[in-house]
Amino acid sequence: MKENKEVVVQEVSTVNNYLMTLIKSGKLPGHVKTLEDAVTVAQMGKELGFGMMQSFHYIIPIQGKLSLSAKALGALLRKGGVEYLTTEDGVYVFADGSTGDTLTNLKGEKAIDRRTTIEFFRNNRTETCSFTWSDATKQGLNTKDNWVRMPKEMLWARCLSKGSNRIGPDLLLGLYTTDEMADALNISEKNIQRNEDGTIKEIIDITANQTNN
Repeated sequence: MKENKEVVVQEVSTVNNYLMTLIKSGKLPGHVKTLEDAVTVAQMGKELGFGMMQSFHYIIPIQGKLSLSAKALGALLRKGGVEYLTTEDGVYVFADGSTGDTLTNLKGEKAIDRRTTIEFFRNNRTETCSFTWSDATKQGLNTKDNWVRMPKEMLWARCLSKGSNRIGPDLLLGLYTTDEMADALNISEKNIQRNEDGTIKEIIDITANQTNN
């Protein structure tokens, strides 16, 4: 029994040394700053079925809470056999119920809302989810910089998250997406590095910027 404990301790020490080497190399995403971050992210990634290096890019800690990047969410859906189809991508909604791609219709009427709809398919089950600009307004999101600059992308990201939690909550292990977490914690855009499609790539220097402010 004593020998088994010594082996476990040695294995843990080896893994920790490896993780510290990765952190010091500067090759990991900026949100993995400490050994504690690395261990937590790696363990959660393991439970979700991701490899260690994959986990560092897919799982983003924000103020001590783990979140799933858009790529992680997509990967988990695919692993769980979930397919999805965007049927409305930020379309404008008019008072008569019609939709269009421009803010005003042919009658010169201005849209009263904006909506994204995604259909999710898993086994024999179908789930249709929508997220609108009115929803964003009710949640206090519409004035946030990322929503003002990228309304179409943000509507899609929130709609994908909403539908994912309905069709496959067992796949997500209760984790929120990084965008949801960043909005909930009021993370400044200056602390966020985004991909070209508007999704969050990395949360950077939160502590440092908060200290400077």
